[in-house]
Amino acid sequence: MRPCTHSTAQAIDLVTDHLPRFNTPMYEELETNLPHMLMQFSDTPFPERTQLFPSRETVLHYLEEYAEPVKHLIRLDHMVHGVRPKNGKENCGWEVMSRDFNSGRTVTQSFDAVIAANGHCNWPLLPAIEGLDAWSKSHPESLHHSVSYKNAGRFVDKRVLLVGGGPSGADISHQIAAKCKQPLLRSQTTKSPYHTDAPNIRDLPGLVALAPEERSARFTDGNIEPNIDEVVLCTGYAYSFPFLSALDPGIHAKGIGALPLYQNIFHARFPTLAFIETPEMIVPFPLAESQAAVVARVFARRLPLPGRQDMEEWVAITSSQRGGDDDGGGGRAFHALQPPRDLEYMKRLYAWTCEAEDGACETGEDSSRRGKMPREWNTQACWLRMNAAKMRKAFAAKGARRCEIFSYEELGFSFAER
Repeated sequence: MRPCTHSTAQAIDLVTDHLPRFNTPMYEELETNLPHMLMQFSDTPFPERTQLFPSRETVLHYLEEYAEPVKHLIRLDHMVHGVRPKNGKENCGWEVMSRDFNSGRTVTQSFDAVIAANGHCNWPLLPAIEGLDAWSKSHPESLHHSVSYKNAGRFVDKRVLLVGGGPSGADISHQIAAKCKQPLLRSQTTKSPYHTDAPNIRDLPGLVALAPEERSARFTDGNIEPNIDEVVLCTGYAYSFPFLSALDPGIHAKGIGALPLYQNIFHARFPTLAFIETPEMIVPFPLAESQAAVVARVFARRLPLPGRQDMEEWVAITSSQRGGDDDGGGGRAFHALQPPRDLEYMKRLYAWTCEAEDGACETGEDSSRRGKMPREWNTQACWLRMNAAKMRKAFAAKGARRCEIFSYEELGFSFAER
């Protein structure tokens, strides 16, 4: 990992200080950046007449309905604070320490295997910008991260600098631009596929430094913008696995880089520890479903894993191919599966799932014997994935009328079988 040239410790403390115990980065007026027929689980479509890019409320209801059959297995208001291998050995099971916030009790339980599916959008990642910590000390009320953003109300008539070029940054910038003193200043080192220009937004290159005394910002082209009232960092999230510190103390410093994950799922040294959805730039629900199908079959001993040496070799080779860090776990580049990489990956997982004992994939097989299968990515589904960003921009351009858009054909897109 690259060394951090400027401290962000104080800024991190500031933007996380008042987060609720179980925070969500979802904000008001959030809509998905994928069409619902692409992001659905394989066996559960969204309801008819669902907005093409659904609201967060629609997605929440969809997930609650999907989870209904297993709700009795879910413990809410619990936090896992420790996961460690029994006796420090590789294949002896796991001790899991958790706390019940209702009763205050802490319990330790034993498990044969553990699946870490805590996501990677809950702990902010801050850029190493000169003056960021000093700004947080001088103007603590004016520094924000998208992790706590809910709406644009506090930015009315303020001169706002937004930093970040990802999907959230693209979306939030338009919300704030409608309220703040115009134009909104938007700093990006790279532009998201979801980026759209707007007359009330001025795009600037990468941010180099903040000067709290002058309330100014300097950019890579040498330009200086004065009189900044508010700074909004839409700079992504850090992988956070604090409950695994007993497994590898270096996880606090290296994050995902400390975890050598075979096929982005299985820990090479502790293969009964699996991770769901560490990849980024992906189609979340179908990818999680594809990984879960593999994990279920491996843990049921229907799919064998290679030996440790072979898995570590796969991690090393794949990390090198993807431009990952030389840290044993591959770093963030190892987990970046921007399309079409995510499609290729899910196709491999589907094929791997089909290799399970008594799990042939031919049509008509007894589904109880075969088990739950993920989506098989046909030509139309792949086409939809590759055009999702263009559809999202066309959808956003509809303004208030977008709630009346239920299909991509209404946006002028058409799939023709080749």
